[in-house]
Amino acid sequence: MKQALHFGGGSIGIGFIADLLNESDFEVTIVDIDSGLVDQINETNTFDLYLINEEYKKKQLTHLHALSSIEDQAAIIDQISTTDLITTAVWAENLPKIAPVLLEGLKKRVDHGHDRVNILACENAMFNSEILRKAILALDSSAEGWLDTIAAFPNTAVDRMVLASEHEGKKTIDIGRDHELVIEESKLVDPADKPIKEAVYTTNLKKYIERKLYIVNCGHAWAGYIGFVHGYSIIQDVFHNEELVQMIRETMWESAHLLMERYGFTEQDMIDYINFIMDRYQTPGIEDLITRVSRSPIRKLQPEERLVGPCVQCEELGLENQRLLEGIAAAFLFDNPEDEQSVELLAYVAEQGIDEAIVHYTKIPLDNRMHQAIKKNYQKFMEMKG
Repeated sequence: MKQALHFGGGSIGIGFIADLLNESDFEVTIVDIDSGLVDQINETNTFDLYLINEEYKKKQLTHLHALSSIEDQAAIIDQISTTDLITTAVWAENLPKIAPVLLEGLKKRVDHGHDRVNILACENAMFNSEILRKAILALDSSAEGWLDTIAAFPNTAVDRMVLASEHEGKKTIDIGRDHELVIEESKLVDPADKPIKEAVYTTNLKKYIERKLYIVNCGHAWAGYIGFVHGYSIIQDVFHNEELVQMIRETMWESAHLLMERYGFTEQDMIDYINFIMDRYQTPGIEDLITRVSRSPIRKLQPEERLVGPCVQCEELGLENQRLLEGIAAAFLFDNPEDEQSVELLAYVAEQGIDEAIVHYTKIPLDNRMHQAIKKNYQKFMEMKG
């Protein structure tokens, strides 16, 4: 059986990536920091998923193993040196944390003369595998000479509804039926050898990444930040407010018109995609906290990210971006004392003022029309929140 080493035992890691690897006839080893999860997997070499769209029917992953990222470093390095495929789902900001062990394992792979391996960073970020490659090179400049001879780093785009759950005292994951893993075909070790069966392989990954980031993630983030301003704490309550649902659809359509213009998606493509996303967010029985959906606001306000990215590009093309501007403004009000980025963002606004904060985090200059619209919306939302 082919071997896959996967970093990250979270909901996407097991509920999506390990599931697809299992379906593609891989024996999968999960690397995670959670010793309880590691012990649970190794007890039966299985993990249970529950299919949301099929009345929570159980699906069991088999041929699973787990290693502790703290206690099993030597075993992880050994596996990196021999495995057939390496994948990650650890959050983009954590990729530098797994770079050291990957560096050691890939050095060993070179020393033992093993084949070149695909490394797929399945993170919610643009050019995710490239981020990981750069993190490895940052640790050892000499790796520049050999890294690409032993590893390939195709970028990916990931999309599936996955929710952590528990059954009979064990960690489980509830998963949605619909999913999309898109892989940059041209950067594979061998573009003709496609390792994961249910993935989409493309030579234009950017259009898929932007479709997901600018519609799915954008709509979700908008709902979270606007929902917070309106006093909601559960994201599904936002998706049951008809007035807000209409606004979320308008936000998604602002991005959709941009993508139609840039990549040639048809109007029907976008209708189908937005309906598919809205159906997901309105799935009965699902409950997700706004604090989770809206976490890391600084990252989500970056120029290439889900709100600012499509907003600025719509402005450049003369397309409507009113709803996107509202979402950006609302992000500056997100207040969660347990979220480091929320604390930092609010402190910056308090010390420097909203004008300076808009420039600092979004890079939209003071004399720009969008800047003034964001500020006006921010002041309106401040009054709403009292």
